[in-house]
Amino acid sequence: MNDLNTSKTLDLAKLLSGEKEEIPFDFSLDSSFEENGIDLSSFRFSGKVTCQYGSLLLSGTITGCLEAPCARCLAPVAQAFSTEVTLPVRSPDQEATDEDIIPLNGQSIDLSSVFWETVLTSIPLRLLCREDCKGLCPKCGQDLNEKVCSCTKKEVDPRLAGLKDFFEEK
Repeated sequence: MNDLNTSKTLDLAKLLSGEKEEIPFDFSLDSSFEENGIDLSSFRFSGKVTCQYGSLLLSGTITGCLEAPCARCLAPVAQAFSTEVTLPVRSPDQEATDEDIIPLNGQSIDLSSVFWETVLTSIPLRLLCREDCKGLCPKCGQDLNEKVCSCTKKEVDPRLAGLKDFFEEK
C-alpha cells in the first residue's frame, strides 16, 4: 500500500512570530509502503524546528524497519533503519535557490515530503541477508547457502569467450 500522499503538516506560526524558540514534532507512519519489493513499516520521524539567528532549521531523526529481498539469494531481509535530518526552512521572503531547503507553505511545512524524500534517498541500494551470502546458481536457481548444486561451474561468459581461445592457443 502506498502512503506517499498522506500529508503531515507542522504549524510554525508561533515560531515565526517569535513566541517560541523551537517547535517539537513526532509522528509515525500509519501504514506500510511497499514498492519494488521494499516494504517500509513502523517508521517514526521526530525532532524539532528551531529559530536560530533569524533562520529556521529542521533537525530530527527518522527510524524504522525496512524489509527487502537479499540482492544475492532473494531471501527476505529485515533491517533497522535510522538517519539524521538537518535542513533549513525557507522563509516567505527568501528565494528558492536550493533544492535542500524546505519551503514554507503559508506558516507551515509539510513533514511528510521531508520524510519520504529522506527515506527514499537513504535506503541502501543492496541489502544482503549476510555478508558471505553465496547467492543463487545462475543455471538452476538453487540457493547456494542451503545446498551446493551439481551444475558445472566452468562455463565462460560468452562476452569473454574470444579471450579464452586466445590464451589456449599459446
